[in-house]
Amino acid sequence: MNTKLMRKRNFIVQKFSSSLIIFLIPLLFFGQKVDVKGTIIDEATKTTLPGVTVTLKKTTNSVISDVNGNYQIKADTGDIITFSFLGYGTVEKKITGNILNVSLKEETKTLNEVVVIGYGSTKKKDLTGSVTQVSSKDFHKAPVTNVEGLIANKVAGVQITPRSGKPGAGSSIIIRGGSSLNASNDPLYVVDGVPLEGSNGGPGILSQLNPNDIESFTILKDASAAAIYGSRASNGVIIITTKKGSLKETQVDFSSSTRVTSIMEQAPVLSADDYRSLVNTLVTNGTPAKTPPGTANTNWQDEIYQMALASENNLSMSGAIKSLPYRVSVGYLNQDGVLRTGNYERFTALLNLSPKFFDNHLKVNLNLKGSFEKERIANEGALWNARAFDPSQPVRVEDQTYGGYFQYTQFASNPALAIINPVSMLEQVKSRNEIVRSVGNLQLDYSMHFLPDLHLNVNAGYDISKGKYLSSASASYFPANLSEGYIYYADPSNEVQNTLFESYLFYSKEIAAIKSRFDITAGYSYNDFLTTNYFYPTFSPDGIKQPNSDPVFLFDKPSHSIISFYGRLNYVFNEKYLLTATLRQDGSSRFSEENRWGLFPSAALAWKIKEESFLKNSKTFSDLKLRLGYGVTGQQDGIANYYYRPSYFSGNTDEQYTFGNTSYLTVNPGAYNLNLKWEETASSNIGLDFGFLKNRITASVDVYLKETKDLLNITRVPLGFNQGSELLLNIGKMENRGVEFALKAIPVQTDNMTWDVNFNFTYNENKITHLNDVSDEGIGLFSNAILVNTVGYPRNTFYLYHQVYGANGMPIEGQMLDVNSDGLLNASDRYISDKSTAPRYLMGFSSNFQYKKWNVSTAFHANLDHYLFFHPYDNTISITEWQTSQNLSTLYYDTLFSHNDPAQGYSDFYLQNASFLKMDNISIGYDFGKVLANSKVGLNVNCSVQNVFIITNYQGLDPEANFGSENAYPVPRIFSMGLNLNF
Repeated sequence: MNTKLMRKRNFIVQKFSSSLIIFLIPLLFFGQKVDVKGTIIDEATKTTLPGVTVTLKKTTNSVISDVNGNYQIKADTGDIITFSFLGYGTVEKKITGNILNVSLKEETKTLNEVVVIGYGSTKKKDLTGSVTQVSSKDFHKAPVTNVEGLIANKVAGVQITPRSGKPGAGSSIIIRGGSSLNASNDPLYVVDGVPLEGSNGGPGILSQLNPNDIESFTILKDASAAAIYGSRASNGVIIITTKKGSLKETQVDFSSSTRVTSIMEQAPVLSADDYRSLVNTLVTNGTPAKTPPGTANTNWQDEIYQMALASENNLSMSGAIKSLPYRVSVGYLNQDGVLRTGNYERFTALLNLSPKFFDNHLKVNLNLKGSFEKERIANEGALWNARAFDPSQPVRVEDQTYGGYFQYTQFASNPALAIINPVSMLEQVKSRNEIVRSVGNLQLDYSMHFLPDLHLNVNAGYDISKGKYLSSASASYFPANLSEGYIYYADPSNEVQNTLFESYLFYSKEIAAIKSRFDITAGYSYNDFLTTNYFYPTFSPDGIKQPNSDPVFLFDKPSHSIISFYGRLNYVFNEKYLLTATLRQDGSSRFSEENRWGLFPSAALAWKIKEESFLKNSKTFSDLKLRLGYGVTGQQDGIANYYYRPSYFSGNTDEQYTFGNTSYLTVNPGAYNLNLKWEETASSNIGLDFGFLKNRITASVDVYLKETKDLLNITRVPLGFNQGSELLLNIGKMENRGVEFALKAIPVQTDNMTWDVNFNFTYNENKITHLNDVSDEGIGLFSNAILVNTVGYPRNTFYLYHQVYGANGMPIEGQMLDVNSDGLLNASDRYISDKSTAPRYLMGFSSNFQYKKWNVSTAFHANLDHYLFFHPYDNTISITEWQTSQNLSTLYYDTLFSHNDPAQGYSDFYLQNASFLKMDNISIGYDFGKVLANSKVGLNVNCSVQNVFIITNYQGLDPEANFGSENAYPVPRIFSMGLNLNF
């Protein structure tokens, strides 16, 4: 072979071999599995990010970054890895080696906050209904006893009113005016996925929850948001989420506070000297006191009220044991009432576990909450008696017959005729209530391995409690003296066993080719509610059973169940246009088979105007979205469990027939309605969300209309028509229409100073539009009630006489306007005032200012255009004509009333505009930071005042009430100091 040719061939082979090796080397690298490691940090702060999901694209292989932001995953060189974390933009990186560090950029917080909704969660920017979320960073800073106090007056359309000032007392919550007359107006409460039913014997439905455990509230206000809960969502839904653990390092928090409470003011009544002076005047005029005055000088309100103390301590620990996030907490509250002898104690415990298994395909949430509540219930009858008792009589006397307390002993044979010494009512009567309660659930969310976009969610929960009750009075207690005292002890008094099972499928998918993403939810729910009430005889203090005190039955076990099927579709097109549709079917055992099932649909649309080309690059708007929604929700709460079928009730022991020598208890029929069905509320909503300056200013406006039909209403029926004179019927219609406005702003934001403000405004107009099948004329009128429900007016409207006034501008006693000029004064002359107990306007304002380590926050709220009937004793007949002479209000000096005229009790002279502005709280805190060298111990101290002042023209004690008259138990002013340690 030619040598030259051979050399040429060898050269070609060498060149080809070299090229082949160069070509194959990358292929070897690309086909080789490598351990990719790295650290993930926040782009702005450079801090590490734990909990970031690291996923190999187009596979189900994923890991989570650890507490130091580190991760490790096996992959091929050239693969794509996605890094995703809540509140941060998703990042994709191509693998080129075994070290890959990543920084994530935080997205606009307000739009990417995750909002908990019914059966799932979504980002705020994807909401289509009227939904408001308040998280822990926005809670009131002042310490509160009940969790609803954390968000009081912070949400447009939500009225939170204290039910009482007694320790542990909760609040009534009404969303958008309420929807019912005779059924419940309370919203549905869902705590960590468990719906709550009733207070279970505690002082409030939410009293067993520790405010320090709460992470967020989500309020579903319109039907398009709430209809997924169907029959229980007519009055809105409040979803409460408790704090959970995370993969971050262990965090221990300890908080302690001490509070001093006192009444804001006393009811204005005559002093002892003024009382004696008035009695002397009455004697001179020939109308002596029924019982002569004494020589003492007693301020009975001073005797029953006290400066009360409260203390609260909470300890929590959160973190992770390897890959098991946890949070555990315990709390103790001891609170005295401003009404002497009253006390409330609460022990709480919480355990939340949230592990993930099978490469994060299975997510587990275990939520366990327990509480022990113990009440010493002060006799609230003493509140009225302290205002009415003769101030010239002493508290105590030497005679020990009635425990050493002054009493009107001339009525010993019939104490019911006498007013009772209020101090004896507090000290000689004991009422105690104890409740052990636990609420918990286990929720499993499984992402299918073969189809990761498909999830199966299973939720099993419970709400159980057991109560104990004691009521006793000593033999020397004046009203109980004839029976030689009593002891009623119920152990247990009642037991509640509510259970829940829910399961739903959730499928989500993004189809980039058609610029669409959607998710579908379909599920089933079963709720069972069982209560056992126990009954016991009454004993004397020495243990002897009192005659005729044996109960007819030893226990009663009312129960009801709800079975539901539900579905929801969320669809987003081009990140601009959103659709949400839900459908729920509920079946309730409270209705007959013919009316048992109700269907509750809803639909909502949203348009992200900010994403349109003409606004996308706008420097003015950072958000602009239009929302439209319509839906139907139902109501069956507040209805008796078996009202749809005939029922019979055993008579009392004093209702017996005797045949021969044997006595038999009577059996009485009860009213029932076989045709009873769902009360339904259709709700329409149009809303606009907008933001400016990168959402430093955000606001929303909502206009709504709620129309309730088949209103459940107690109606008078002809005798013989049913087994009663009144019947619960579906014959009413009512509407609420209103406007809501909410504003959040950060006027100042620098390295050392931040100031944020919140304002909300609500206008709600309520009107009853129908109440009777035959004629609406006169329905609700011609009764002895001061508050009536009648067509064309708001619910709970005042029904009164027109008072006639003299030349001096003061009312003429007993003189009312004869409206129909027939010369008679009767119910035909009363008028519907168009003034209701419900305020038309609600406003709330809060501010939080932080400068370096100092923090100052405050909150106000106002209720406008609502009315209360304030009618204290202002007539000398309480001194001259009643069995025992009683004290008067200082209002007497204005009226000088002295005659017994029944019409005066219905005079519009006593109707007062109870509009007010209240400063709810002011709080000042200082953060000392790390207080020990080379330690992680942080210290924060704070002090606050609650119920600071009220500006109002109302003449009573507290204008904030929903039931036509002020709360008997006054809401106190609270001074508190506290500290927080964390390490």
